[in-house]
Amino acid sequence: MNAFNRVILVIFAMAGIIFALASAAVLAGLEWPVAFFRQTAGMLGFTEIAYGLLALYILAGIRLAWLGIVPGKKQAVVSEGSLGQVRIALSAIESLVEKVVLDQRGVKEAGASVKKAPNGIGIRIKTVVAPDVNIPHLSDTLQNHVRDRVLEVTGIEVHDIRVVVENISAQKLRVE
Repeated sequence: MNAFNRVILVIFAMAGIIFALASAAVLAGLEWPVAFFRQTAGMLGFTEIAYGLLALYILAGIRLAWLGIVPGKKQAVVSEGSLGQVRIALSAIESLVEKVVLDQRGVKEAGASVKKAPNGIGIRIKTVVAPDVNIPHLSDTLQNHVRDRVLEVTGIEVHDIRVVVENISAQKLRVE
């Protein structure tokens, strides 16, 4: 759910809570919600404003219901083979990328996220590296190895690989 839909959800929920609290107050026998409604109902333009807000509330409810019913974007990349389609989950590609990155000397930890692109995929790699590693050289090596391995295993072109070094480990590499 994107930020716009979250804002709609918060406003929708708050309006529902206010309405529920006012209804509970009326049912409990309090007079102030009824008196407030009668006082504001007599104001000029109240009916038009009330209908406009009601229409917005209904539209927000329909949008939120639609988001709950319709499934999200499919998290798979489709490859066409001679006998039909092959679907590869983005999480499978993420696992492959993490394995390739962790096999590189100097990488202590790795995480990957994969996004669909119009003609392939884009990959973002987050790493923690050893302190004695040349980061620009390691980044180039990671990008090339990941691109080649993903193409070899899945047959999918990688159009963008971003490497983010989140931290430099305090421990040096072990001698193996």
